[in-house]
Amino acid sequence: MIYDRIENLNQYGINLNFILTDLENNHFDKGIFEIAYEGCYGIGLEYETKLSANGLWEAHRKYLDIHVVLEGKEIVEIADIKSSISIKEYEDDYELFESKAKHEILLEPGYFLILFPHEVHKTGVLLESVELIKKKVFKRLLGTI
Repeated sequence: MIYDRIENLNQYGINLNFILTDLENNHFDKGIFEIAYEGCYGIGLEYETKLSANGLWEAHRKYLDIHVVLEGKEIVEIADIKSSISIKEYEDDYELFESKAKHEILLEPGYFLILFPHEVHKTGVLLESVELIKKKVFKRLLGTI
């Protein structure tokens, strides 16, 4: 996991300039969008935060997840995959788990969160009250870093 301010995005030895370029255009649409960079795509998401008990634990094997909240604040809960139990078979780079949070990250505008394949995560957890979240999740194919 890497959690930092957006201006520090390229200080970790991973070329993520395509994210900064995308964010500079200030455009948001819900759904999957293409990125003109090999092995990358993005997803525009809009949802309301919820109680942790109503969220889903997920993990991915082929892609890094880079979360950038554009509006609102959410808690992202994170656990190690070795301490989690798979409850839905892996399919299309998506697997569901049962787990318990080892870390909680406050994700808000101006920050990013990079999640690696061994990090099971639950997004959209409310902080104090329900908030509308607008965010982009950028996907970077492992092996193209």
